[in-house]
Amino acid sequence: MTALTQVSQGNYVPTEGMKELLRRWFYLKFVQKKSTVELMATASDLRNKSALSIVALLDVDEQMISQVVGKKRLIFVQNCHAYLKGSVNPADLASGVSSNQYLDLS
Repeated sequence: MTALTQVSQGNYVPTEGMKELLRRWFYLKFVQKKSTVELMATASDLRNKSALSIVALLDVDEQMISQVVGKKRLIFVQNCHAYLKGSVNPADLASGVSSNQYLDLS
């Protein structure tokens, strides 16, 4: 099991650390409206690239995602998307957190 996920009742769910990364990349992609290609060039490691990839997949139909990722990874992506859709408000991100936190990508 990686540090990015934890098993909960047979499903893969994002850890608090992954949730933080998901929020950061969501903010940069959808609030700051930066392109995925531009952001991927700034992602410093595999954890950040993975989180950014999951955020970018918000633009992709779930059926299409299921055709390119394995079942366990699909469950994890779905859980991450559910987290983002259910608890991330772009206005809260923009006003409640300093932009420096989001721009520190290391």
